[in-house]
Amino acid sequence: MVLLKEYRVILPVSVDEYQVGQLYSVAEASKNETGGGEGVEVLVNEPYEKDGEKGQYTHKIYHLQSKVPTFVRMLAPEGALNIHEKAWNAYPYCRTGKCRPGQKLEFGPQGRQRVWSSRPQRGQ
Repeated sequence: MVLLKEYRVILPVSVDEYQVGQLYSVAEASKNETGGGEGVEVLVNEPYEKDGEKGQYTHKIYHLQSKVPTFVRMLAPEGALNIHEKAWNAYPYCRTGKCRPGQKLEFGPQGRQRVWSSRPQRGQ
């Protein structure tokens, strides 16, 4: 049996304000990590709607060559340090899968994850 602990932090923002802040933070982090052909390359960033679920679909490539030690770069085959991420962000749920080129898209152990409570918690 696994013991699951949940910690809740009350924030002084509404759910809508949090969503905008989360999107801004992800965009800023991607921008700061990108430069000189390294970092995050966004291939697709578009709205989607499927089975009544609306959200944002993104396809990114993480170029990790400068983020790993030199010996790993020398041992890794061509393209092994380029990770493709496909994400369907239907706030407050997010489904993200990662793979290398030519591999099957793999989702995390939980598949669809809840990233925030949809109940307003301001001041409670």
